[in-house]
Amino acid sequence: MRLQLLLGTCLVALGASTASAALVHRYTFDGNANDSVGTANGVVMGNTASFVGGQIVLDNPTGTGSNAFNNGATPDSGSYVDFPNFTFSKAAAAGQYGAVSVELWVTMDTNRDWSALFSAGISSGLEGNSEGGNDNFPYVQMVPRTGDGGAGNDFRVTTNGVAGPESWVDAPGDGTDLQPGVEEHLIAVFDQLGGLPGTLTVYRNGALYGTTVPIANNLDLAAMATAFPITTAADVNVWLGRSQWPDALLDASVNELRIYSHALTAADAAANNVLGPNVVVPEPAACVLAAVGLAGVAWRRRR
Repeated sequence: MRLQLLLGTCLVALGASTASAALVHRYTFDGNANDSVGTANGVVMGNTASFVGGQIVLDNPTGTGSNAFNNGATPDSGSYVDFPNFTFSKAAAAGQYGAVSVELWVTMDTNRDWSALFSAGISSGLEGNSEGGNDNFPYVQMVPRTGDGGAGNDFRVTTNGVAGPESWVDAPGDGTDLQPGVEEHLIAVFDQLGGLPGTLTVYRNGALYGTTVPIANNLDLAAMATAFPITTAADVNVWLGRSQWPDALLDASVNELRIYSHALTAADAAANNVLGPNVVVPEPAACVLAAVGLAGVAWRRRR
């Protein structure tokens, strides 16, 4: 039985090994927002956040906005996490050049229209501001609930290119937003390995949620050449819990955030969903040696 359990664990680890090798930033929120893999430590802005049980709790009051005049710097303006400039684009330019994956586990407390879970890019107000803007202000955002008045308020991952239309992935038809009180596992894969415009693929709780060609929902071929350039993006606003637009700050708990310089696969998504957050993935070589050792012991006992 021990051999079977170990081999099963090893198979899961082997399935996730390629993704683990490309992990460049990891935030376990064990009392701080430090990066346990790289050097891109986050800074908690505002005073309504806390760390509980290995999670960061962004306890933002109702109506707390995230625009230039309410950015977490004053006592009553709520909280979010600010990561170093270019954390996203540098990851996309490393490893598998032109690919970056964002993975996290989140439990929503209160859903608010267009409140951003993770955001990287720039707004028309430039660094530190959330004034929105399209065209020359590219960004990517993970949004727990859109704001279309209740007709399909679903979870969405969106990208905005340069001088081109916005693109996104959400559920077909009338989908569901992230469910309050339920921890959900989310992965967004931005893949431009083959050049622009590339693809955007989203996984939710280990299963494929949707995929699309960035900024090409309207099949405008001319606009496709201006896709969000993930390796050279002006991501001076890299945030957990704050939007590039003047929307409400996030009201949720985040268990772990990971950023990979690699395009995670469907197998990676399924394996990581089983393993969960805050785990140490066994090295494949160690798994093999341990399994061989147990097999040898079992063979000797049978003689």
